[in-house]
Amino acid sequence: MAKAHAAQGPRAIEKLAEWVLAIRAEDIPAANVGQAKLLILDTIGCGFAALEEEGAGAVLQTLAHMGGAPQCTVLGSTEKTSAPNAVLVNGSLIRMLDLNDYVNTKKGEIGGHPSDNIPVALAAGELSGAPGRNVIASIVLGYEIYGRFKELMDRDGDWDGVTVSGFVAPAIAGRLMGLDVRQLANALALSGARAITPLAVRHGDISGAKNVANALVAQNGVQATILAQYGMTGPLDLFENRHGLKSVFPGINWMEPITAALPADSYIMNCHVKAFPCLATGQGIVAAGLALHQQISEDPDRLKEITVAIADTPSLQRQKDDPGRVDPKSREAADHSFNFLAAVALIDGKFGLHSFDNDRWNDAKVRAVMARLSVVCDASLNGRSPGAFPCAIRATGSDGRSYLAEVLDPPDPWLPLGLSSYAEGAPKTWTESFGPDDVLVLHTDGVIEARGAVDGRWDDVG
Repeated sequence: MAKAHAAQGPRAIEKLAEWVLAIRAEDIPAANVGQAKLLILDTIGCGFAALEEEGAGAVLQTLAHMGGAPQCTVLGSTEKTSAPNAVLVNGSLIRMLDLNDYVNTKKGEIGGHPSDNIPVALAAGELSGAPGRNVIASIVLGYEIYGRFKELMDRDGDWDGVTVSGFVAPAIAGRLMGLDVRQLANALALSGARAITPLAVRHGDISGAKNVANALVAQNGVQATILAQYGMTGPLDLFENRHGLKSVFPGINWMEPITAALPADSYIMNCHVKAFPCLATGQGIVAAGLALHQQISEDPDRLKEITVAIADTPSLQRQKDDPGRVDPKSREAADHSFNFLAAVALIDGKFGLHSFDNDRWNDAKVRAVMARLSVVCDASLNGRSPGAFPCAIRATGSDGRSYLAEVLDPPDPWLPLGLSSYAEGAPKTWTESFGPDDVLVLHTDGVIEARGAVDGRWDDVG
């Protein structure tokens, strides 16, 4: 076993570890606690909804091949597996449909999916027997670390946002598993050193890697936490070392933005629940397409030209121009394709998991509408809906008539109504019962009802 280097004063990684362990569960604001409860339910629902997907089958077969100590629950199964494997499987399921929640950066750029790391909290909590209030606190802190690190990444760089989960996952797991500051610092260093993920997982020839990218990083984060718990050391100068991560996080000068006090209006309070199973920046496009469908009497063939206008930001420009999204050739590319999303919403007048059935991105009618459609960035939308992802679809009919459907604030089925009610009419189509005692019941009208064991599990949070 390599010996740790002599102490040189707390470095960035060590300061982060101190911050993670210093916040007490009872210090988490009540509103943050309530938000976390509901987002846990939303996240679990996303995982259950994905169980019949082809990609889910690949992940579950991989689990059967790997095995693992029966430590932690796997969604949709009575079997258990090791904590790292549970994170891989559950994290992949939750991300599979592109339906889980998202946050934006303070500047209004897309901030990613911090709920990708809720499986870490569930697995580490189950492994350590942590009480519900501690699991909740770790999730709130996980959302905060995720958001803060995303703010410091190079927005024009070549690294994907799941890179930040290399710090989120061990922070969550280490806190719940009782690591001390030194152990947690090493867990963060070990995990962060392996977390760097190229943007290619989400651009170009988009593949199933999009669905498992964060789960793989989070799985590694839990493995790193276990290694550190038993004495493995990591590169504690990961941010200071000139061969470290400065180029990935150029804004980290150094830890003040990361270790500032947790505000009442934390990142978890600015989270958005998706209405549609597609990328966050496509939510407004789908909503505008549905609205235009009604204006044209459900007949897209009457449209000669269609222009989909979105806000003008570097990330949106990159997304709209990505060849793999303009001409999608997979389910993973289709749910990230502005062109496909607008066309299907215009044709069907509804949008859900069924919208991708039978390789719909290859359908002749869909392709015909996509061919008449252009996506443009319109800077005038930026000021009209700052911090959101607005859309205006302008169309011209064969008869010369003009049409306009605007959605300045994309639909968000989120309503903080308490644990027993999610959001009436939310367009999420879950019909599963959770566990042998029906502790979570997700109804077809979008209402999530919590009973029995789950109520008891989280009631101690207060």
